[in-house]
Amino acid sequence: MQNQVLKGAALVVVAMTLYIQNDVATKLLTERFDTLQVMMVRGVIGAASLLVLLRLSGTTYSWKHALMPPVIIRSACDGLASLAFVFALAEMPLATLTAIMMLAPIISAATGALIFGERLTGRLTISVVLGFIGVMIFARPVSTGVNVPLFLACFATLLLSARDLFTRHTSADIPSGLVALLTTLSVPILVAPVIAARGYLPMHPQDFMLLAYAGVFAAAGTWIFVQATRIATLVEIAPFRYSAVPLSLVAGFVVWGDLPDLAMLVGSLFITVAGILALASRSAPNHEG
Repeated sequence: MQNQVLKGAALVVVAMTLYIQNDVATKLLTERFDTLQVMMVRGVIGAASLLVLLRLSGTTYSWKHALMPPVIIRSACDGLASLAFVFALAEMPLATLTAIMMLAPIISAATGALIFGERLTGRLTISVVLGFIGVMIFARPVSTGVNVPLFLACFATLLLSARDLFTRHTSADIPSGLVALLTTLSVPILVAPVIAARGYLPMHPQDFMLLAYAGVFAAAGTWIFVQATRIATLVEIAPFRYSAVPLSLVAGFVVWGDLPDLAMLVGSLFITVAGILALASRSAPNHEG
């Protein structure tokens, strides 16, 4: 059981790394192109890459799984969350938005314990609380005031929490790759009518290369994250999702030259301690109730 949790934690960190790479590429593209067009093309490329991976891996699946209510709801939540996230990303620094989105693991951990009866030990509880404090210090939503990007970030956070719950509720008979594929397709399906009405802006080959980079990384991250939620509980993997915050700090500095201030550094410290404590709770004998 402990090995499964450690494997799930490692998969989550890998997924967060891939997601940040996707976020960087997407933000760069939305600075020059219509956001919905970027999302649609990225989704199509991601879905195509997942179809290839499903074929190469020899995974057997049935398209009837796409009609199952948990899969439909999960895909819709993820698609709407992606749209809200990218529109907020166009107006906010990557690191700040990532920190706000890290409220999703906290909500998921709490609801997972309530709905699925997942055990929330003392150390994991402290870890989740420390992560929450770190996120609030980092993002400072009160000082920034309520605005449209902040509202979209909070809306995306709630949708991602719902997505996590429906991922756990999805039948284990449905391959993780298929769940990721259906999720990736949700965005193109949602925005295609709008693009058809607006018209398509031509893109250069280098733009497609960046879109391919974003699409493949986003799709792979989704596949890996779905797998993580199936081998460990939402409570157990929640603290490791905080790894996205320091990763986004590094990405923001490398790509845009964004320097973290004191609050960001203190918040990151809390988040790091939360992850270390969660990892320690996995290796220590469990005597907590």
